[in-house]
Amino acid sequence: MKLIVDSCTDIPFKNIEKMNAYPIALKVNVDGTEYLDQLEISSKEVSEAVSKGVRPLTSQVNPDRFAEVFREVLKEDNEIIYLGFSSGLSGTYQSSVIARDLVLEEFPDADITVIDSLSASYGYGLLAERVAKYINDGLSKEEVLKNIEQDKNTIRHLFTVNDLDYLAKGGRLSKGQAFLGSLLNIKPLLHVEDGKLVPIEKYRGMKRIYKRMTELMNEEGAEVEAVITHSDAMDLALDLKKQILKDTKVNDVRIFDIGPTILSHTGNGTVALFYFKRGE
Repeated sequence: MKLIVDSCTDIPFKNIEKMNAYPIALKVNVDGTEYLDQLEISSKEVSEAVSKGVRPLTSQVNPDRFAEVFREVLKEDNEIIYLGFSSGLSGTYQSSVIARDLVLEEFPDADITVIDSLSASYGYGLLAERVAKYINDGLSKEEVLKNIEQDKNTIRHLFTVNDLDYLAKGGRLSKGQAFLGSLLNIKPLLHVEDGKLVPIEKYRGMKRIYKRMTELMNEEGAEVEAVITHSDAMDLALDLKKQILKDTKVNDVRIFDIGPTILSHTGNGTVALFYFKRGE
């Protein structure tokens, strides 16, 4: 059984390969030049472009590329699981569905399952890490699929952005809200619900945002691990890590850069937190 994931997990590709999974890259366009996410452009390079006023564009993985990957993987393994970036944020998942149907016409005995993670960034990454472990531990495909559906319901995404205007330009926030928020140092607390970006609360200043994040972690029973991602905001990420270790039961906090595709939509100064809530 082979797991395929895309670059919006924000897991470094070298780590995906260590998981015995297959990474597939979305594309990032900077100043008219198109690059494969992680493979041909780094988070640092996208961050530097954003700092200069460039707004990168992104494009989904197309069906032809998915079909190419499925065919390649089928040469080694007849069972495939593609765990995809949220369909509420990208058309990549739908491309995988089209490609699956096309490849199954060619190889009717193949076993290809495509799953909408309803997640993004390292929320999607945490789910992918769990799925890879299930596969590497030798669980049956039926068991893996059952666990995925359970785990999808307990992933928590929490994040805030530094530049409200950046979200407004992307249609995530009204320009009036962005202007007022910038004047008053209002920071939005957002999460992903049913695969879509949803603002839930607003606070004045990062300290209050962090306090609310740790309160939610405790309310939702977060234990053991959490992941923080950031875009050009390591100091803020380290401050959040310190507060998590101090105020919650979580004792393993990893920090990663937000990947090029996700960064293209959030801008610099974004800090995001991901963990699993206590199961129902």
